[in-house]
Amino acid sequence: MLSEKRIQQAQYVMLSVAMLLIVGTAILPLFNVYWAPAKWIYAFGAVLALAERLTERYQGTNIRLRRLYRMAKFSALLYCVSAYFLCFGSSEHPTEWLAFLMAGAVMQAYCMWVHDYEVKKENKPKD
Repeated sequence: MLSEKRIQQAQYVMLSVAMLLIVGTAILPLFNVYWAPAKWIYAFGAVLALAERLTERYQGTNIRLRRLYRMAKFSALLYCVSAYFLCFGSSEHPTEWLAFLMAGAVMQAYCMWVHDYEVKKENKPKD
């Protein structure tokens, strides 16, 4: 059985790879690169991010951190919705997937910054 530290390291690697795949393939159209498999690589990154977020567990009692973990799961779900619109979306609105990508990215950034703040506050020695 894997230790808790090994599980956290694996989750960190999974999320890092997922975010690199998502960002790497999402910026290709900005450089006028339209590579057909890119949308499927993006979808794989979105599913990998969702898989990692679903395996994360918060064991503490801090309600704000628990809410942040749920928000992070929802942001990964938004990435998957974005991937769906990228792969199967209408040709009338080819950029509708970007709205879900941006919503997920904003939620992800908020969760990241507030999570660090809350962890620091929780680990701060009590006077």
